Amino acid sequence: MKIKLTLLILIILQLSCKNDTEKQIENWNNRIEKVESQKKKTKIFEFEKFEISKGQVGEIKVGMNINDAEKKINKLTKKEAEAYDFGFDGGGKAYIYSLENEPVLALVPKRDSEEILVIIALSENLKTINGLNPKSKVTEIQAKYPNIEINQDLMMSWEFMSDEENNWEFVFMTDENNRIGEYKEIEVPTKPKRTERKMDWITIK
Repeated sequence: MKIKLTLLILIILQLSCKNDTEKQIENWNNRIEKVESQKKKTKIFEFEKFEISKGQVGEIKVGMNINDAEKKINKLTKKEAEAYDFGFDGGGKAYIYSLENEPVLALVPKRDSEEILVIIALSENLKTINGLNPKSKVTEIQAKYPNIEINQDLMMSWEFMSDEENNWEFVFMTDENNRIGEYKEIEVPTKPKRTERKMDWITIK
């Protein structure tokens, strides 16, 4: 009886180890596929050439003609959106540029004009000159800006942080259920409380 019980336990352990091994192999395969996919995208679009700096992303600058800007991102697919989607009122258009259905950046021209008003950095593969990306957490932003505060966007009901030197806004599409800050007064910034939240994009003005 003891021998049978021991054999049964050994078989169960062996099956369990096999399942764990199969899961590990599946996880490794998924990681490899993700890395290969990332390498492929980097080959198609050279993200390192599109560093986020003051007033620009790579060679695309605020104030540039949108047609000239599009020549520098012709490997991306274009989709029309509303400027309001990114917090700009007035009924204008925005244009989202994607790589394999993943948004990379958006351009918002002035209304009834070809001049770029703002650039919206969307992909986490785009880096700022100080190492942040459009999906960085509040804690990562605080590491670069120890005294930074968070503000409410009263029109859009979301939140944002500002780098006034570079004219960047770090935007968080939060609502009343998941606020990063606790606001005692309207239009008065506050210290972030929920610091694990990731931003949704960077607005370059």
